[in-house]
Amino acid sequence: MEPSSRKLLSNKPYRLLISSQLISNLGDWLSLLAVFTLVGLKWNATPFEVSLIVLSLAIPMTLLGPLSGVFADRLERKYIMIASDIARGFIIMGLVFAEDLWHIYTLLFLLGTCSSIFNPAKNGKLKEIVPNHHMQQAASISSLIENGTKIIGPALSGFLLAIWDIQIIFIIDSLSFFISAFLLIKLPISHIHQFETGTGTKKNQKQSILQELTEGLIYIKSVPFIFYGIILMAVMMLVLQMADSQFVLLFRELKEVSSSLIGTVMTASGGGFIIAGLILSKVQINKPVNSMIAGCFILGLGFGSIALLTQFQTPYPFIWASLLACLGSSGAGFVFIPFQSTVLQETPAEMSGRTLGTIGSIMMFSSLVGPLTGGVIGSYLGVTSLFLISSSGLCIISVIAFFLRKPFGREKEVYVAQSNRGAQRAT
Repeated sequence: MEPSSRKLLSNKPYRLLISSQLISNLGDWLSLLAVFTLVGLKWNATPFEVSLIVLSLAIPMTLLGPLSGVFADRLERKYIMIASDIARGFIIMGLVFAEDLWHIYTLLFLLGTCSSIFNPAKNGKLKEIVPNHHMQQAASISSLIENGTKIIGPALSGFLLAIWDIQIIFIIDSLSFFISAFLLIKLPISHIHQFETGTGTKKNQKQSILQELTEGLIYIKSVPFIFYGIILMAVMMLVLQMADSQFVLLFRELKEVSSSLIGTVMTASGGGFIIAGLILSKVQINKPVNSMIAGCFILGLGFGSIALLTQFQTPYPFIWASLLACLGSSGAGFVFIPFQSTVLQETPAEMSGRTLGTIGSIMMFSSLVGPLTGGVIGSYLGVTSLFLISSSGLCIISVIAFFLRKPFGREKEVYVAQSNRGAQRAT
């Protein structure tokens, strides 16, 4: 391990935060597969009823992101995270007693609501405890955990489901949130309000939620990288999700299709993101815009190549599909990780909740609209054409972004917050 990595991991608050993330993320994937197994296999739910599982989680995270960001900036983030983890622990425990679909949907909606509150607070806390020169490493390690658990979690859940009842999986996930909350108790309390002095503090206390929300939007618009980066990320996410949600249908056209092929490709896809995270945890990216543009192009190239080789029924799909999925997913890593780390570097701690909450909401909205759009296009033109359209779109987006990349690098525009906070004026 390089000295810089050792120095970051010697940061005890950071170790507590990522340990908490590791435990809760692993528990999330354990329970998600258990929910799909319960609803899809034991209760024989229809495809539409199964799709409502994802919507129940995603809708509150889409609608409440900016509002949650306001509270993440107003209140102590440590306590927000602890309260959210405890609440999620009890919500997951409620799945043990669920007897109907509406019970599942209600509990998952509440779970998504708590997650929408937790995420801006967690990212804001990351900004507080990690210095800017370690932010790319911190974001990379966080992405490694998030995507690593996507691979390990379902595999572990499948093994546990083979030997235990589904209810035990829910209990384990519930306990993971309580353990996460216990780790977060040891985090330091924020001192960002020390920047507020005199009349600025009094005025701040009188601000409405709408005013603070507007203030966050003004800040986003004032930073060219964040403003143009959100536009690029939202469009890219929409185009990506058009095809990404239809991978199973694409591979269904292969003569050699099997569940093991799909599982191998999905694992390779997660592995590609992990490889990108490992590289970015060691190599500092000086021009994140160039990394995002190149990553978007690589992602489109990987998707398009898979579609073409599927159309021609190329033999040995275990090899080429896995390699191309790994390549494309690594491209996605070079888009998302530099963007997140640079946003954290550019955003002052007292604005990070609103900024990251708004970004998360926009990304989640694109993630919802993308599959719906892809479903319509795929129904009319076919899934192979859908993948070619999506991959071409990603490559075109990267080319356009390359020629329009100059605004990303502009200096931050003069920003005067409505609250006249000293710390915000200094940005």
